[in-house]
Amino acid sequence: MNEAIHAIYQSVLEAEPWRASMTLISEYMGCTSTTIVVRPSTATDLGYMVCHPTNGTEFEAAYKTRWYRSDPFVNLPRERAVLVSDMMTNREWQESEYFREFLRSGMPTDADHGMGVDIATSAGTVCRLRLFRYQELPPFDQDDKRRLGILVPHIKQALTLAAHVTRNEAEREIYEEGLDRLNIGVIVLDERGQLLRANPVACHILTAGDGLRLSGRELEACTSAETRELRRLLNNTTTNGRSVAAMSLSRPSGRRKMASVVRSIPMIEESEGRSRPAYAVFLRDPDAQAKPAQEMARQLFDFTPAEANFAVELVNGLSLDDAAIKLGIRRTTARTHLRAIFMKAGVTRQSELVRVLLNAVLGLDAQRD
Repeated sequence: MNEAIHAIYQSVLEAEPWRASMTLISEYMGCTSTTIVVRPSTATDLGYMVCHPTNGTEFEAAYKTRWYRSDPFVNLPRERAVLVSDMMTNREWQESEYFREFLRSGMPTDADHGMGVDIATSAGTVCRLRLFRYQELPPFDQDDKRRLGILVPHIKQALTLAAHVTRNEAEREIYEEGLDRLNIGVIVLDERGQLLRANPVACHILTAGDGLRLSGRELEACTSAETRELRRLLNNTTTNGRSVAAMSLSRPSGRRKMASVVRSIPMIEESEGRSRPAYAVFLRDPDAQAKPAQEMARQLFDFTPAEANFAVELVNGLSLDDAAIKLGIRRTTARTHLRAIFMKAGVTRQSELVRVLLNAVLGLDAQRD
């Protein structure tokens, strides 16, 4: 039982959650088949289920796309182990379309050889755990119900932890995507100043090595003096209680210096001391061109496709004449586009247009040049 309980909590961190725990629960309960439906299927969501033994993608897909609708062994009393025979007669079970057309070939059993429990999380999700034995094995009894009941609070707690981890991960991805769209690189370092992770923009910068690169797992600027200054800032944000510091980074390519901001990440009291996130380094390339999506600009300002393309080039710093040359249009056509763009965006100067478009569109959709 202890191994099964450990596997239940370990499921939160597994690449394929619940796979190992279903194996051990099946062994602990003496089952032929064990299935967990963490997120039941709906018309718009196929949900998530894990079977032991693995019945193949065709079996799981069949249940998630069709047979979940006719499954009669659902809506059980919450967090109480029940047999199929507690919910219906053996005849009702074996004459159900679900049993005859779907389950019979894989699990021919009577109503006393099926058991389940529904577990509701604090978020309102109802998880289903279903266990079956072959007909020739002993039927489930009250002792089996009791043993399954011991696992229920652990499964419920693991589901709650998994939801918390998933929510935090989803929020982190949303925030990182927003920074990606703004062409801001983010590097997270541990307490020794070694790399823990970097968003795609930062990875692009580190790979290019034009201003900042990796030496092993440590950050290194393009000059030894700037490397020392960067490491001094990392140290000072912790020892001197300064949470934020900034410096510029030279670039061998001759492009304008890259802006960098170093921020310490406060350690909460119960944090582990090893390889915890301790610093964040934010990077901004002043030469990176923001390119708001033409389609989004069209939707927000009712630009025509040609106007949207022209507006994007103005945002990227081109003059009217340079934008006309790049797009292959006449100067008179460009001026016509400009007048229409000004009117639709409610501005009178190009600098105002850039500010309005950046504020309205860049944060929603931008890409690195």
